[in-house]
Amino acid sequence: MKRHHTIIVQILLLLNTVIQANAEDNALDHIYDDVDYRWYWNANIGIVVPDDAVRLNEAQVLDLRVGKHFTENWAMEFEVMRDEYDFDIDFDLKHYSAAFNVLYTNHDPLWKPYFLVGVGGIYSDSRFPDTQETDLIINLAVGGSWYFTGNGARIRAEARSRLDTNDSDLPGQDGFGDGQFTIGIIVPIGD
Repeated sequence: MKRHHTIIVQILLLLNTVIQANAEDNALDHIYDDVDYRWYWNANIGIVVPDDAVRLNEAQVLDLRVGKHFTENWAMEFEVMRDEYDFDIDFDLKHYSAAFNVLYTNHDPLWKPYFLVGVGGIYSDSRFPDTQETDLIINLAVGGSWYFTGNGARIRAEARSRLDTNDSDLPGQDGFGDGQFTIGIIVPIGD
C-alpha cells in the first residue's frame, strides 16, 4: 500500500513541476475565458475513506471519464471506476462501477469549480467472505480544475461522497457513503 502512496506523491510532484514551469510563460496564453466545448477524457487517482472507518491508507481508487460541456454551465460525463481495499487482513474487497454524471461548472478565469451528481451501478467483489453483489450508486461531489497548458489540458481535484445501497455490514459495505478524494488530468479531444 505504501508503494501506491509513493507513486501518488511522485505524480503530484511532477504535476507541480509542470505547473511551475508553465507559470513562467505568458499566463494569458494558458487561461481560457470561454467554455471549452470539445469532448475530453479524464483520468484520476486517489484514496477512498471507507464508510465504517477513517483509515486513509486502506484503499486506492482509479477512475476514467469521458465528458463534454453542452451549455455554458452544464456538462455530462460517463465514468468507470475501480477501487481496492485491504483492511490489513487480506480482505481483498474490490469495487467496479459505471456511472453517468452531470456537472454544474462556474467558468472562473483562474479555476473552474463544479458540483457533480451521478448515478450508476457498483459491483462489489470480496474474496473473504466470497461474495459478489451489484448495487445502485449515487455520487455527490465538489471539485475544481486548473489550466496548465495552452491546448486546454487541466488538472482536476475532487472530493466525493459515494453512496450505495449495500448494507451487508462487512467492512466497507455498511450501506453508508464512502469518501473519495482524487486528483487527475483532463485532456481535450480534438482541436
